Amino acid sequence: MATNRKTVVIGAGVGGAAAAALLAKEGYQVTVLESHPFSGGRCASMVKDGFKYDFGVHMFSRGERGPHGRVNRRLAGNLAWVTRDPACRVMGRVEFDFRLDIRPLLRQFGVARKLGVRTKNYIGAFRLMRSLLSGRGVEANDAVSLQDYVSRFTDDDMVHLFMNCLSQLYFALSYRQASAGEFVWCFSHMFNDASFGYPAGGSGRIPGSFLQAFEKLGGSVRFGEATTRICIGNGKVMGVETASGHHDADVVISSAGIVRTLDLVGRQHFPNEYVTRAERLGYSNAYVTLKYALDRRVIPYAVVFHMPSLPPDRVFDYVEERRPPDDPYIFMPVPSNLDASLAPEGRQLVVAGTAAPAGATPELCDAILDRVHAKVCELFPDLKRSIVWQLRSTRLDATELTNHAAGEAIGMGQTPGQVGRLRPELATPVSGLWLVGADAGSRGIGTEMASGSALNLADRLMGVSGPAPVK
Repeated sequence: MATNRKTVVIGAGVGGAAAAALLAKEGYQVTVLESHPFSGGRCASMVKDGFKYDFGVHMFSRGERGPHGRVNRRLAGNLAWVTRDPACRVMGRVEFDFRLDIRPLLRQFGVARKLGVRTKNYIGAFRLMRSLLSGRGVEANDAVSLQDYVSRFTDDDMVHLFMNCLSQLYFALSYRQASAGEFVWCFSHMFNDASFGYPAGGSGRIPGSFLQAFEKLGGSVRFGEATTRICIGNGKVMGVETASGHHDADVVISSAGIVRTLDLVGRQHFPNEYVTRAERLGYSNAYVTLKYALDRRVIPYAVVFHMPSLPPDRVFDYVEERRPPDDPYIFMPVPSNLDASLAPEGRQLVVAGTAAPAGATPELCDAILDRVHAKVCELFPDLKRSIVWQLRSTRLDATELTNHAAGEAIGMGQTPGQVGRLRPELATPVSGLWLVGADAGSRGIGTEMASGSALNLADRLMGVSGPAPVK
């Protein structure tokens, strides 16, 4: 077990909190510096009038069986999960319940029939499903777009529409932009685990439970203390500076993203090719969300997944054209249907989100959310009469939370050339400086990448043999 290795973790989001706790468990002397007065980053939860709502629009593809659950088990933590079957209600172009486990062939047939797949395209649709569930050929398809991958099996409009919407849900990218290899990896793990769920107590419980374990292990969290500089001497980390002073460190772990980390260190400390590559990386779309506090239960489903009545390759044109959608794709969890404690008795909490252009103006964000609100009220007419309050989260809110100027929903895009072994490594060229979070060293969906990154980082620092795993 390592002892007395002074370690500073920058950021108390999922990746930073998980890494800090995992290393504290191994004897590292860890301090977490968080610029906000709360933990969680994109996975933070807030409270208003007895409703506990998430900053983002969250469900978790692998739940207890995924990396969040693995971190929790390593820490002997108290993170609990809620699952529901059916997992969600598909609405819009078609309407049906989507089951948690779609591995049985008869269930796949049922999904194809309810989705409206043309009979002549069933064989291609089943071959696609079998290929996705097998999880084979991930690296061989890392550089292929998901649209091209799906087109190998079928040209059915409904299959393409479903896969395009699912790509936006997974990666905040259209299927024209997303890596097929990454999608195969995520789809196979999600549906073979069949553990799609939500943490009891809200999404903020994920980083919150990690930090609880961290503090029990003797770790220190300093909220409201923003890092202003990572100090380097003779090519290695020396410590971290904040407005409050200097923190000595043998190891610094940054969850601020690769470009922000370059800013904190100074580009002169890195090889030119490392800086050039970092500055050329592409990022995901932004997400904008509506939070509804309702005075009664209006929506009976745990999750609603709205597919627009548009041609499959046109659904997300509005993002590229920087305009409001004609018919919005919507992902809408109802957290209080999963955990009743998230809303006062008899009331309901609903979160609805959709994609927006990275860097979208406030006016564009509001115009997109106006379309989302209109569609939600069309789907559930009683909702409008039941609103106690509603809140909007826009690209600017994400920027304020993450310090990423474009306010992207996930971070670095999971596009061909930016996934798997081509994603930034956990280790940087500066000795003792490491990256953690969704931008480095892992595969997965959203915050699950951050926990996966922390697990891989802890293994690396503890000397687990072999190349860095991508879990």
